[in-house]
Amino acid sequence: MIGSPGREAPATAGASPLSEETRQRLERGRAERRVLATGLALTGAFAAAAVLSAIIGGGIGWAALHLALVGASTVGIGTFMPHFTVTLAGTEPERAPARLAVLGTLAASGAAVSVGVPASIGWLVVIGAAGLLAGTAGTGWMSFAPLRRGIVRRHPIVQVVYGAALFELAIGVTIALLLYLGWPPVVSRWADLKLAHGWLNLFGFASLTVAGTLVYLFPTVVGARIRAHASLLLLVVGCVAGPPIVALGAALGSAMVTAIGAWLTVGGAVGQAWYVGHALSGRGRWAFDHDWHRAVIWHLAAGTGWFVAATATLALRLTLNGPTGWSLGAVTVPLVAGWVLQELIGSWSHLLPAVGPGDAAAHARQRDLLGRRARWRVGALNLGVLAGWVGFALGVPVLAAGGGILLVGASGTALVLLGRALRA
Repeated sequence: MIGSPGREAPATAGASPLSEETRQRLERGRAERRVLATGLALTGAFAAAAVLSAIIGGGIGWAALHLALVGASTVGIGTFMPHFTVTLAGTEPERAPARLAVLGTLAASGAAVSVGVPASIGWLVVIGAAGLLAGTAGTGWMSFAPLRRGIVRRHPIVQVVYGAALFELAIGVTIALLLYLGWPPVVSRWADLKLAHGWLNLFGFASLTVAGTLVYLFPTVVGARIRAHASLLLLVVGCVAGPPIVALGAALGSAMVTAIGAWLTVGGAVGQAWYVGHALSGRGRWAFDHDWHRAVIWHLAAGTGWFVAATATLALRLTLNGPTGWSLGAVTVPLVAGWVLQELIGSWSHLLPAVGPGDAAAHARQRDLLGRRARWRVGALNLGVLAGWVGFALGVPVLAAGGGILLVGASGTALVLLGRALRA
């Protein structure tokens, strides 16, 4: 009898046992899905901490900013950059224990920086920054080492963008590390160099990585063909070249160079929004999971609009005030909530049911959970971004508070649904 204890099931036509190579490949796939689920859980935890910090602090302060950018976005990127790279190349990822070690390093380092900066604990920031550099190197290895194996598919846009993003993150983190180590050339020039640190991390790493990912992810999400388009040239040149030119201008103390780099970054953001619009024009149609599709597509598309608005505002501010007059101010709302957090929500809403652990029934349950109240959640989040930005910029507390309530409600609901979907 087939499956009887102590007896080997006979091979039958159409039901041959799996080869050892196939079993290993399946096990690596299961291990990779567990890595992705772990990364999503850590990303959601940092995002929840950022929201909680903003509630307690009455706005997006240093703690919330670093929890969102150094914590959530860095761990999220560290989770999916290697996955996208090896998936596009058609090769196998690095071993799960190594992947988890890198994620653990990024998470612990992000937590150290997020606590150390607002609390002015210099030694903790130094440890966190050093860990981030190690995690950055590990992410680069996890992303590019698998490309050495045999014949792989080459996707130069993603490889160039990801490589540039990791390099710019390393430079941005190093600037902060040298500041907290007390290196005089950095300490004495911090008024200029904080622009380089912020721009390289915000736009040279986080935004650049999202831009490169959306080149392939967004057409996949909307069911469109991935095609070369004029917007890609604007996107890649602007997003890759703009941040380092801003950093160079800051190091030189040149208002003209920083302005050129800032407006190049704006051009890259416009190229991304243009590319997203082009992909939307060729979108497919679905017979099921409509709310889930709406949640994913609308979050990802709306985020690119806030990216354009935030970069244009900052570029104008840099042009008028110069490098030393640069500050985030009220533009933190569209940049962090409208762009970074919204892209994270859209990405995890798509990726968890697509590549996470579980069978078809579990993935269907996850799509149902992550798509609930899609119209209301997307609308509330983006209306909250608008109200919060205008309220803070014009000094209207009621409007800012109303926007904050909408943002907390929408993002909090998204985090609760993520938690339930992970358990599913």
